[in-house]
Amino acid sequence: MTDKIRVGLIGCGGISKSHLPHLSKSEDVELAAFCDVVVERAQKHSETYGGGNVYDNADAMLAAENLDAAYILIPTYAHGVPERSCVKHGVPFLVEKPLGLDPDDLRSLAKEVEASGIITVAGFMNRYRKSINRVKELLANDPVILMDGAWIGSPPLMQDGDYFSKNPIGQWWPVKEKSGGQFVEQVIHTVDLARYFGGEVTEVFAYAANGFNQKLPNLIENYTNDDAMVVSMKFESGAIANIMACCAAKKGSSVFLNIWTTNHAAKFTEWAHHLHLLKNDEPGYEEIIKGDLDDIFPAEDRIFINAVKTGDRSKIKSTHADGARTTLLALAANESLVTGKPVTVKYA
Repeated sequence: MTDKIRVGLIGCGGISKSHLPHLSKSEDVELAAFCDVVVERAQKHSETYGGGNVYDNADAMLAAENLDAAYILIPTYAHGVPERSCVKHGVPFLVEKPLGLDPDDLRSLAKEVEASGIITVAGFMNRYRKSINRVKELLANDPVILMDGAWIGSPPLMQDGDYFSKNPIGQWWPVKEKSGGQFVEQVIHTVDLARYFGGEVTEVFAYAANGFNQKLPNLIENYTNDDAMVVSMKFESGAIANIMACCAAKKGSSVFLNIWTTNHAAKFTEWAHHLHLLKNDEPGYEEIIKGDLDDIFPAEDRIFINAVKTGDRSKIKSTHADGARTTLLALAANESLVTGKPVTVKYA
């Protein structure tokens, strides 16, 4: 390996802009190649971020370039082939969430990746936040009893200023068959924190609300997502949680997660996960930790790059195998919607 880690990008959509600005400025990183099925996007990234070679096929890129690492930044429905190409070529990778749509294939893929021994990171960046890990430390001696969380957003509309109507993500995010729906594609960040704090979930039960967005005259084309979901979870530990999703509220958008233990109450708010922490055994105690705003993706990327450079995986908080388990949990909620019954989460 040279002094610089040669990185190839698989997928040049919106999420790549959370990683590329600081990677391109890292002295020990060379953005060597860019791949996208829309080759013009890869070409534009190459021109913006250092002039790496351009491809429209991930396997061809991995075969041709002597890469030290890859970033897999693709829509939910496209997972599987790029990861297997990285395994075939022995290239460590960071993969953005969710990790797939087909539970059977994802379980098989997770075993293949694990057996390969390559370094992997699943892009659940919230696990690296100071506020999150302050609470994680406390839970070692005061475990979770109850969690309540939500990710509330507005409907995707064909109008000026709407993120989904103006960006490529609008071609697949509103289509549940491609994205998995809001709970799988977006609220999975809160689902992952529920696992991070509470351990493994054994059973889920879900309700959905539908038909409200369909009444809107300017709803984005091909919308098939659920307008809202409520998912109840039972943990191996005996704890329980309720996590909600909504992409139908034009006002009151919010992200939150509340945790109750015997001696603590932790309340996380907004995308940054600002923390308001209370302690039972210290009257008047109140701890406020502002969430990391600008540096959370750089922190996650630095841990991945350092792991590739040194072989030390100890600071990685979510591998591909762990990210697969979170994804399988979210997919189990969709299964519950179909069956109308509680679903046992099958991880392996």
